[in-house]
Amino acid sequence: MNYRTLFIISALILIVGIGGILFLPSGENTTQGETQNTSTDSGKEQIVEKVIIVAELKRDVAKNTLLQADDYNLTEIKMPETSPLTANDLKPLLDDSSKNSLQGYLVTENLKAGSLLSPSTVLSPKDPNFLLSSVGSDQEVAFRVYVKADERYLLDTLRGGDYVSVYSQQISADSRNSNEREDLIKVSDKVLVLLTKEFKTGDDNVGAATDHSNKDYIGYLSLKVDNEQVKRFYQLYKDSKLIVLPTTDETKNSNNRGVFIRKLRGQQ
Repeated sequence: MNYRTLFIISALILIVGIGGILFLPSGENTTQGETQNTSTDSGKEQIVEKVIIVAELKRDVAKNTLLQADDYNLTEIKMPETSPLTANDLKPLLDDSSKNSLQGYLVTENLKAGSLLSPSTVLSPKDPNFLLSSVGSDQEVAFRVYVKADERYLLDTLRGGDYVSVYSQQISADSRNSNEREDLIKVSDKVLVLLTKEFKTGDDNVGAATDHSNKDYIGYLSLKVDNEQVKRFYQLYKDSKLIVLPTTDETKNSNNRGVFIRKLRGQQ
């Protein structure tokens, strides 16, 4: 091989080397491109969705009102975990509710129709401050009516937010005292039920014979009453008994009262 051939080969190698250096991408650009791709992939991986349940009010609701089942609409939707709407997620509250409902929950502020409820605008009946927040003034109290086993229908039927009538069950007799009967005399009408409580195993519901936590009782109702109503309760005859019945709509539920009264009397 002569010197001319070697010179040509060396020149070609030199030209190829210089060209490679000129067209080689810079390390900075390469790193930037890789970083952008990594960021894009990471962004896609970080979008995590969750199922939430929101409640939209169907009407205006005033502060310290107990919710009724027809006050709101529940909707289940899937949202990114970073969505602001997750602050209105009521799924934990509903899961904690025995009947998967917000009925009987206390609204803590004035809300307009179309507003979304949130954990900060409703108070659970299980909250320690629930009863204190439910009574509107110094003239109102949460009055307990204890329930025995033969009155279990009250705990099975009633919920916070329902209305009841309170009767006095009294024994009366004719002039000769030959025939006795039990009469129901209405004491208060349309009384709001704040909450219902059924004693569970482990509850401190065993006490003295005269104690309201006596084992004969299976639970109680907390009713929202004013001072005058409480006075009427305590002015009843010593042997009388308070009976609670659901407040009825005369045009819709006229048969319900008869059913409850027959249960009280042991009739079918």
